[in-house]
Amino acid sequence: MVPVLARRGSLLGLVRMEHRFAFTAQFWGDGAVVCRAVEGCPGPVVEQQFGEFRSWTQAQNFASKLNEGLDLDSLTARRIVTSSILATACVVQEALNSPSPWASSTTGAAARSAQLQCVLAELALALTMCRSASYLSETSARRVLLHTRRVLNDSTHFLRVHDGDYDQLKGVAAGTVALNSAVQRLSARLPYESTESA
Repeated sequence: MVPVLARRGSLLGLVRMEHRFAFTAQFWGDGAVVCRAVEGCPGPVVEQQFGEFRSWTQAQNFASKLNEGLDLDSLTARRIVTSSILATACVVQEALNSPSPWASSTTGAAARSAQLQCVLAELALALTMCRSASYLSETSARRVLLHTRRVLNDSTHFLRVHDGDYDQLKGVAAGTVALNSAVQRLSARLPYESTESA
């Protein structure tokens, strides 16, 4: 159960609502990990209790078994994970677009740190999606391509506006370069789709 704010009549109160969650795999260095995604909430989050797997396939097979134990079919699990990824993207975009009158305060430093972590996580997730796209249908792979291009745009924007130190920006720049390369490879694998009408 995840507490969420909900409107009851005219009062805003804390209500406990049950959100669905599902497990998925993500690349982690040279291996992979199992992550938990809560529907509509930013994530997925690494589940450290399951440890690290030698390959993404092993981690995904383990995640699929966990989802079966939750009575989730693969399509439902994928929808839950996707909603979590999209919620993360919304948080990152909102953070990138927010005005910062508090930029020099302690809160500002914490917010910049959170923005940095979100951008790094979004880059890692987009890179995972690119690497996994070969297992998807062409339509799904095109959606992955569209999403990863948005992530590239967001990370490039972040590099222009973030006033962090060199090491922080270097990590985002390296992730952006790696994702750009993966996007180029994915784009080259997909058949050209003409936009001209017959």
